[in-house]
Amino acid sequence: MRRARGSVRRRVASRVALGALVALGCVGPGSRGGDVFQREVPPGPVPWTTAPVHDGPRDFSFAVVTDRTGEHRDAVFESAIAKLDLLLPAFVVSVGDLIEGYTQDELLLASEWSEFQGFVARLRVPFFYAPGNHDYSNPVMARVWRERFGPSYYQFRYKDVLFLVLNSELFSSVGNPGHPVEGPDTQEAQLDFVRRTLEAQRDARWTFVLLHQPLWDRPQPDPGWLRVEEWLGDRNYTVFAGHLHTYTKQVRHDRRFITLATTGGRSRLRGRDRGEFDHVALVQMTDSGPVIANLMLDGIQDENVRTEAVRDLVGRLDRSVAQEPILAPARGFRSGSVRFRVRNEGAAPLDLEGSFEAGPDLTPSPARARVHVPPGGEASVPVSLRAARPLDLGAAAPALAHWRLSSQATDGSPVEIRQESWLLPEAHFACARAPRKVAVDGALGEWPALPFAVRGRPSQQEGAAGPAGGSFRFGVSYDDDYVYVAVDVVDPTPFFDSSLSERRQDGVSVMLDARKDPARSANQGYFGAISSGTMGQLAIAQLVPGEPQADPLFGSLLPKPPDGTLRAARRTPRGYSAELAIPRAFLDERQGGPWSAFRLEISQQDYDAQGSESTTHVWRPSRFGTSDALAVAGSGTFERR
Repeated sequence: MRRARGSVRRRVASRVALGALVALGCVGPGSRGGDVFQREVPPGPVPWTTAPVHDGPRDFSFAVVTDRTGEHRDAVFESAIAKLDLLLPAFVVSVGDLIEGYTQDELLLASEWSEFQGFVARLRVPFFYAPGNHDYSNPVMARVWRERFGPSYYQFRYKDVLFLVLNSELFSSVGNPGHPVEGPDTQEAQLDFVRRTLEAQRDARWTFVLLHQPLWDRPQPDPGWLRVEEWLGDRNYTVFAGHLHTYTKQVRHDRRFITLATTGGRSRLRGRDRGEFDHVALVQMTDSGPVIANLMLDGIQDENVRTEAVRDLVGRLDRSVAQEPILAPARGFRSGSVRFRVRNEGAAPLDLEGSFEAGPDLTPSPARARVHVPPGGEASVPVSLRAARPLDLGAAAPALAHWRLSSQATDGSPVEIRQESWLLPEAHFACARAPRKVAVDGALGEWPALPFAVRGRPSQQEGAAGPAGGSFRFGVSYDDDYVYVAVDVVDPTPFFDSSLSERRQDGVSVMLDARKDPARSANQGYFGAISSGTMGQLAIAQLVPGEPQADPLFGSLLPKPPDGTLRAARRTPRGYSAELAIPRAFLDERQGGPWSAFRLEISQQDYDAQGSESTTHVWRPSRFGTSDALAVAGSGTFERR
């Protein structure tokens, strides 16, 4: 059957045939003010309902796609586009992060934009672009956007509904918080445009605002955004954003503010309660307002798939289990314990179940634990650990704790999350003076045996595939000029490619924090560490053999290594080895005098031989993870000896 794009009724019928929109209540016999069906109505009962038909002259549907990039997963976005084309909404709008970007290479930008435009060219309906931080992160990308797409903020109107598409990178850029990306468009002009547009179009029956960053969803909302909210005033409006890769519906000023999840962007895909899923939003505009459905690859959910209340509850659950930093001797460990504090900051009871799994070096007891924590209460879960032989804790493999936490949201709906923790006593380790001069060349002949080891460690990427058999050993030392790190990596499936960035191939990541306590020992979320400036206080380096391309994303979000840093890496018969030298002056400056301690985070990024799948082996869980259950305050601390 030939489809007439201008026929609302035919579009609705085609959707029903697909079974995609029945849950929205968009179809059904009946009428509004009269019988719109050509039919004979027999006396008595009839085999249909009398619900009104949503097929008015001002009704229409449109779709919103969200983050495709930030380490995109191939074919997900393309699949979403193909499915949207089956539904034939009136048009599709985006909230940005469409290409990987974060580069000043115009040839690469041209290639990425051409690829993306090839995807949307398959749509039989219009597609409206919006810039995200991956699309618009530096002056070169701003100019390329202008040359390719024109303005980075604009408005259009359809059936008396106003659509306002804004550039959040002009409010506050992700790479340089508090400052706009420089380019042909300015924040002053954008705000003036918003004010004038809203004043001139007061008669719009509804307004949709689309932008990338949810500028309101932070402890201190962006001041420029608060002006936009003030100008929106009491008109009917809905706001869509992306960026965080997690879905949350919030209500501000009695209006819906929806942060979408992903359409192929990086995600751990842990499900609804965590707001991690691939989807598009389908919006049906009616006389009484928009009806929002989230179309997922595995089903349809309404706009309440994850509310702010559920987001906040999951955040509290993530923080509710924390390992207390009980120190043990670094060498000769035979038996001891770790203890977890369980704190319920919510308004409903919290039930926790833990099961404890032995590792290669440590056996936990008991096997299981259960606690019930009332609102505002605390509980303690001790776990004993025993080793079959004396252990050096710097080279020991952990046992594992598997947690299931259950509580209730404010509407009474059950919420359950799962977490993992390492069962490994924490210690402070020694950083000794180098016994001989260290030449930073990637060869480790001048180093004694490397005492710290990672073997068979669990990955922090839940469900990660990738290669098996990766491991590494490392050592630390210092002299009057530097603190040194040496790493010897075993990698049965080496993957190196000089045409790719360091993030896209095998390598070692080193992160050193030389600040004073308590800042050094504190744990924090990744994006919070960037926005607060914590990440900028660290020494961070990637160690990769060869000459990889500079990584634009890392270069924008993470600090450059301190001036005077030395690093080298080389291939070996079993994998590769690397050395790093961080100037002593950097540590002294961070501690306000001669350094005495630092905190070290070190990991191995391990790809398969084709470079298609990867996993990450870590010495200690990242302090910048999403769960307090995994990271231990002060873990990985070295003291000068």
